[in-house]
Amino acid sequence: MKKFFVSIIALLAVSFGLSAQQQVKFSEDINVSYGNKVFVVRPVSYLGYGYHLKSQDMRDEQNAFNSEFFVNIMELAVRPASWMSINLGVDYDLDQYRLDKNHLWGAEDNGSVWIRSSENYKGVKYSRLNVHTFSIPLSLEFAAGKAAFRLGAAGEYNLPATVKNKVVTDEGTSKYKAKGLPTKSLNYSFFGAISYGGLGVYVRYRPVYQFEEKKGPQFTTLTIGAVLGLGF
Repeated sequence: MKKFFVSIIALLAVSFGLSAQQQVKFSEDINVSYGNKVFVVRPVSYLGYGYHLKSQDMRDEQNAFNSEFFVNIMELAVRPASWMSINLGVDYDLDQYRLDKNHLWGAEDNGSVWIRSSENYKGVKYSRLNVHTFSIPLSLEFAAGKAAFRLGAAGEYNLPATVKNKVVTDEGTSKYKAKGLPTKSLNYSFFGAISYGGLGVYVRYRPVYQFEEKKGPQFTTLTIGAVLGLGF
């Protein structure tokens, strides 16, 4: 997975060098003018893929590739000037938190999530926690030619999490799955991005834990990655 992530970054760099003259767009904008302002509706305007850096609270267990994929569903932009826009959107986000081969995600009967040693198994194929999120990002974007810079914050609604494990036992391989695990429903994050011709990089920080106290591991996430489609 790490090689895949590096390959994505390399591909974006090559694309930047070869086709920066053509801005990346996923759909046609709908523009409405009112006075000196332009209102823009953008369906599916950007998407991104990032890497969660290791959290201080999970450093021993989180020796694996943790990823984030997000896609914009709809965005409303107001342009008070040709070089600036105020953006309000709806995004879908999938976060995957993986553990190393010595640890496993799991859940108690009451739904609380834990991390335990995998010493009772012969091996671990994978162990991951999936969190699906819908967010409402509010941001400012500044443009100069084909370059753009965006800074903002997002309110987030987390759906119940899912744990998926595949382990090796004396009898062979065995799968474990737990659904409906209680994440902290409401969360928030801060983000920034810089792009050129619609190709760019972003950073996101979630200062709030994914789980309520005593309902799961307490950790925060800092994410870096690639984003396509930003810029107007």
